Order: sequence, then structure tokens, then C-alpha cells
Amino acid sequence: MNTHFDGEEKFTFFVSDLIEAIKQEDEDEEMKIMKEIKFRFKLSDDQIQRRVMNFFYHMKSNFRPALKDSVDLSTVEPLTYLMDGWLLKGDVSLTYGSYGSGKTTHCLYKAYKFAKGESILDRNASCKKGKSLFICSGGGISTFKTAMYGLGLQDDDPIFAEGENKQIFVWGNEASQGRQAWYGNINGLIKLENFVRYKGIDAVFIDSAKKVSSGAFNYLDNVQSRDFISLLRDIIAVPNNAHIEILSHDGTARGAHAGAKSWAEEPSMVLHLKAKMDEDDKKKQIGVLAQFKKDRAATIEPRRSILYKLNDCEMELLEEKEIVGSCNDVIIEIMSNFYKQGQKEVRRADIVTTAFNTASAARQTVDNTLGNIINNKQIRRPKKGVYALNPKDIQKLSVPDHFPVNTIGKSSNSSYIN
Repeated sequence: MNTHFDGEEKFTFFVSDLIEAIKQEDEDEEMKIMKEIKFRFKLSDDQIQRRVMNFFYHMKSNFRPALKDSVDLSTVEPLTYLMDGWLLKGDVSLTYGSYGSGKTTHCLYKAYKFAKGESILDRNASCKKGKSLFICSGGGISTFKTAMYGLGLQDDDPIFAEGENKQIFVWGNEASQGRQAWYGNINGLIKLENFVRYKGIDAVFIDSAKKVSSGAFNYLDNVQSRDFISLLRDIIAVPNNAHIEILSHDGTARGAHAGAKSWAEEPSMVLHLKAKMDEDDKKKQIGVLAQFKKDRAATIEPRRSILYKLNDCEMELLEEKEIVGSCNDVIIEIMSNFYKQGQKEVRRADIVTTAFNTASAARQTVDNTLGNIINNKQIRRPKKGVYALNPKDIQKLSVPDHFPVNTIGKSSNSSYIN
């Protein structure tokens, strides 16, 4: 037998036992196996961590040989939201800003509204209620409590209090309760993966990138940071359709984030929060400017900017901005009516015009909704700018195949295609 292979086989055996000991929270067995690995394979703690995390990644990812020459696109879901425009479904995001820009408050506000099935600021479409986990390693639990009270939230709120209605969970270093700080090493990732799966967590907020990497991997190293984000996405976010949001600070370069480039390159959404100062009094903050540097799930405005402030425990827009909602039912009804009149494919311009005339739906709301329901496979897009009902919706209509074409709802510029 090949000696190298034999050595790798033995290493895999030890790593498998180590992961099992970590899962069982058997610290004595974990230390015993770690000591044996060091002795047998002459590896440092850092080398063991990297190799164990790599093993864990491949074990959980369930890699298999390619069976075809190309990816079967029919099995791949497009990137969508849990909360329209703010929380991704099954992916990772980065939110960064200077000290005092309100990162914790911003994320807690999102999580609280998410727990109630509501959206925030420039989006008003309702969403499915979700559970969130806050990992407070940056400013600690005290910073989180300050953000809570700033939003007028109390400890006895059912969303925070222990019980069946609890929607927001908090991890952090609290020795009096037997809680320790969470780190992004193999122990932390296994614990997080189990918790998200068993508790049905929909969103995880990690504060902060620098703190959780301490003692686990090099926060300034591109490869190690990329690998950590890949683990979060592929092992936790994707299998659980969860949103994972990493908080970080501004870097030394203007407008840049701190740490390795991977912190912003790997996530599918990057949001920068910046204190907005009064033009006449530069020391007076009037609000927060939220700038999306990237949003791969966006159907409109992937680099939008929102200026807001906290007023009476609510975040409100500081400038006039079109509120983007949802008009799913309106669009389905419009397309059903067109189909009943014999028009099986409907131009975007006709949908926009009819939605405005019948439901006062704004163009951006229609465009945003069209993008979302295409991604959710509620309707089809046979070609650019043209939409059609799904076969299952057509069956519900029970309409004969042949009807005279009707021009109801057609715009004067029906040749316009987005």
C-alpha cells in the first residue's frame, strides 16, 4: 500500500473522531485526539485547524463526481430574498461601517421586523416570519443591550424572552450564565451548524469579522477568510436557506472595509453604513447613509442608497424615495385576464400600465415583483420583456385554448420591451 495514502487514511480516521468528539462536546476526548494528531503527524495547532476545517467542509458538502458535461440548470435555484431587498435566502452578506455608524442597531432592527414578518425602510412587502441568532463577539452583550433599548425593545418582549414565541437568540461572552465568546474555528462552526439546523434559525448576524477570526484564522489573509465565508455559505446558509450577515469596520482606505479583500469579494450582498453629518454643522449627525456596494439578488437598483434616521424607536427615510412593495396577486390576476382573452404572453409594458391603472402600483414595484416571482418560478419569461403564466396556473383557469385576442390593458407604447 502507498505509504502516503496510508498516512492520509490514518489522518482522516483521527479527524473523523475529533469532529465527533467536538459534536459531543467531549473536551477530554477532543484534547486527547488533538495531542495524538500532533505527535503522529508533526502538525501545529493552526495546521490541524485548517486541515480539519477542510475535511469538515468536504464531508458536509457531499461532493460527488460530475455525471454530465455541464451543470443541469433546471435544478439550480436563483438567488432570492427572505426579506425583500435586505435579507438573502441561503447566502452571506457583509455590513461594514465606522464605529458609531449603527451597525448593531441596524441589524437588530432588521431582525426584529423579520420576526414580525415585516420589511424596512424602502421596502414594504410582508415576508415570512423568521428566527434570528446574534453572535456578539465585537462589542459584547452590553452593546447589543444598548441597541435594544435604543429601539425601545425590552427583555420581556416575547421575541426575546425564553418560551415558544422566542424569535431572537443571542450568543456572547457571559460568564455568569456559562456562556463563552464564539469563534470561527471548527468547534464554533460545528456548534453553529447544529444550532441553526435544530432551532430552525433563518438569519445569523456575526459581530464582528475580526473578533470571531481571533485564534481561528488570519483575518487579513485572503485565502483563509475566503475559506471561512465558503464554510458559512455552503455548510450553514445554503442547506438551511438561511441569511448570514457578517459585521465589520471601515478600513484605512476611504470607503473600504477592514481586513482581507475576501470579506467583500465573497458575499453576495455588501452594505456600507456611514454617518451622515449636517452640512452646516459637521459635528452634528443627522442620519445614516446605507449604500449597497453589491446585491446579487436585486432585480432593480443593485447599488441603491438609502438615507435614514432613528426617530422614536423606528427607522424612517430622510429623503423622498419611492417605496418598493409587492404586487404578486395583482400581476397574476392581470396575466390571468390577458390569458382568458386569448393573449398567452404579455409584454412588460402592458403589465406595468395595467397594474398602475387598476391598482396604482408604481413601475419600480411592478419591476421588483416581476423579478421576484420569476425567481420564485410563479411565472415564466419566454423571452426578454415578455411574461407568461405557469402551466399549473393555466389549468386552474379552465379556459379553452382559442379566444380572440383582446387589447385590454395594452399601453400606447406596447412595442417597449425592458
